[in-house]
Amino acid sequence: MKFKWLPLFLIILLGCIWGSSFILMKRGLLVFTPIQVAGMRLFLAGLFLTPWVYRYSLGSKSTLVNPVTQTTEKLLKPVDYFYLFLTGFVGNAIPAFLFSTAGTLIPSGLSGILNAFTPMFTLVVGSLFFASPLSRNGFLGVMAGIVGAVFLLGPSILGQKGMEIHLSGALMALTASILYGYNINLIKTKLAHIPPMAKTAYPFVFMGILYAFVLWKTDVIGHFQQGSTELVAPFNLPTNQFALLCLVVLGVIGSAISMMLFNYLIEHTTALVASTNTFVIPIVAVAWGLIDQEPIRWNMIVGLLLSLVGVYLVMKKE
Repeated sequence: MKFKWLPLFLIILLGCIWGSSFILMKRGLLVFTPIQVAGMRLFLAGLFLTPWVYRYSLGSKSTLVNPVTQTTEKLLKPVDYFYLFLTGFVGNAIPAFLFSTAGTLIPSGLSGILNAFTPMFTLVVGSLFFASPLSRNGFLGVMAGIVGAVFLLGPSILGQKGMEIHLSGALMALTASILYGYNINLIKTKLAHIPPMAKTAYPFVFMGILYAFVLWKTDVIGHFQQGSTELVAPFNLPTNQFALLCLVVLGVIGSAISMMLFNYLIEHTTALVASTNTFVIPIVAVAWGLIDQEPIRWNMIVGLLLSLVGVYLVMKKE
């Protein structure tokens, strides 16, 4: 790359963007319902990425020359559209709703910690359903993640006073992380031949169209108009406008632009290097939680550290 420190800068930047997504969802929930928060996020991301869908469907990138027959072929086959829709549904639509719903039940910092289990779920799902090998370090990483999950959820399961967290909310966040792990394997096995920007744009646009109908049926405009107009310090914006602004940032920057940066980083480094932003995400999420005066208990810190150890082992070469 042209600038030596650009990869490190992008890794930290992506970690900060995705780590901030949980507090942005929390602010959006001040006015909108969980399904509306998820819908606005994906609708705005899809709207932003629509030009790339046109480019790969009808524009300059829609065809390619077969090197064997020297004939012009469509870049995307019907089966590719199916898997692009599926990856959008499994990897974007459902997790966005689950994390938004979890945001009404658990602290945003805890959601960020549970999101850090994604690399371990990626390895487990790949081993169970996609015939991916499980290395010794990968196994140890998964074990560290399991111990971390025990520290996070154990006190609530045992009913320890002052240590409770909403188990349903935590399980929703964990389920979303499992779906992220499944989706990564799905993209790797079924969509490896498709350009990165196509793999980014189509799922968001497909789900944006799907959620546009949901937003209409749930009267998202009415929720905005009926939202509180009390000014939010230090921005001096009415609460409903501030919530909408947070969702615009979440959709355009936190989803669309961040995925473009992530694909750029993969193109100029490796997927492994690009994925190291996973170490930054939960730290940023917890920091926002502390700023927002969320309760951060010792077992959450232990769970976070063990999850990061698990991520390190999973990503470490044998």
